[in-house]
Amino acid sequence: MYLRIILYLFSVSLCFSCGFFEKIKESAFSSKRIDTVIDYTRVDVLPAFPICDSIIDVTQKNRCFINKLYIHFSQELLEHTFDVPEFINETVTVTLKIDAKGKANLVSIVSSADVKKIIPLLDTIIKESVAKLPILFPALKRGIPVATVYELPIVIKLK
Repeated sequence: MYLRIILYLFSVSLCFSCGFFEKIKESAFSSKRIDTVIDYTRVDVLPAFPICDSIIDVTQKNRCFINKLYIHFSQELLEHTFDVPEFINETVTVTLKIDAKGKANLVSIVSSADVKKIIPLLDTIIKESVAKLPILFPALKRGIPVATVYELPIVIKLK
């Protein structure tokens, strides 16, 4: 008789003990949730020129990068003189890829047929200005250097 009671209590305790351990597992791991959703279309920090890297505020750092990039291209274009027979007001789109090591590479230059006809050296000047870009600090995603692609619209107004 005692043997039956002991076996009954033992079997009941086995059934309830599994549920007890599951509750402990859930509560132990419920506070440690891992964020597995990653937005691959955005980076946490844009690439930075060496002069912009010391800025702490991310918004100001990004603005510094974009401003320095436009200043670099405008200075390179202003070094050249273009003789144009007619008024030009066009936008040229330059696509740059900045790799995870901070090296800028030219992906494409999109301009109209008129711009290519009137300023045939424009593509060469843009290629040279991309080659003159310094090594940048790469963009960061979760603290890991990643490659990024940028489209820079360059407005050309000549009389």
